[in-house]
Amino acid sequence: MLLIGPILLAVALAVSPLWARDMLPRCEYANPQSEPADSAAFDSAAEAQFVSLINQERASTGIPPVTIDQRLTTAARKHCELMALHSEVVHQLPGEPPPVTRIANEKLAFSGSSENVGSTNRGVPVAHNGFMHSPPHRATILDPSYNAVGVGVLRVGDMIYITEDFAHMLPEYSDTQAEAAAEAAIAQYAKTHGIAAPTPRVTPELRQIACNMGMRDKLDGQDARELPRVRGVLLWTADDPAKLPKGVFQVLSRQVSQYALGACFAPSVSHPGGVYWLVMVSY
Repeated sequence: MLLIGPILLAVALAVSPLWARDMLPRCEYANPQSEPADSAAFDSAAEAQFVSLINQERASTGIPPVTIDQRLTTAARKHCELMALHSEVVHQLPGEPPPVTRIANEKLAFSGSSENVGSTNRGVPVAHNGFMHSPPHRATILDPSYNAVGVGVLRVGDMIYITEDFAHMLPEYSDTQAEAAAEAAIAQYAKTHGIAAPTPRVTPELRQIACNMGMRDKLDGQDARELPRVRGVLLWTADDPAKLPKGVFQVLSRQVSQYALGACFAPSVSHPGGVYWLVMVSY
């Protein structure tokens, strides 16, 4: 789910009236199509400081820390550049994709994301304090579902443009590994419940069927039902293929002797960050 709160400038007035938009120094980019000025530079130390402050806040409330993912950092930095070029602090600039698409474009597998943006000449601690005094920004920083972050800080003179991109990263498997993870989970379930584990079969067509579902953004088992000798078909999506849906347990309870799996990780309109599409057939 994409959460977009008000920009930091809009909520920081209660903290420091000098942050008002008409009081901010104008940046050097008069032409939005021009390249950044030589004086603009990413501040990696400030980026690290923001991450440290974020994790201090999370630790103080018993929430696990977020780890830095370079792809999120890249997405955040690209947005900082555009904000500086346009002298504007917003989540989406003209011609720019929305935050969830920008993150997906960095080839990150994720199931949820959120973004904080801001600009100030008051330094990192004051900017972070401004975020924490804004309920939407605070909620993003303290959201326990997020496990990764990327912070971009672009310094232009004494100004800094800030983007914090948070995401819930998914386990990253190849399609073969995803199928193996699901098969291992099936075997473990059978062992735990004292039932005979069905024998997995290799059915190459199933992976393409799974990928086709992703392209269509729809669970559709018609092609799987038309395969020779198939008795039953189960379809699902998963953030983690090692976590099985209840339907699999129902299939196993029928003492199925053989089954085959196909898995494919693919983004779609419903899952812009990608999801594992899975199809299981029983024989």
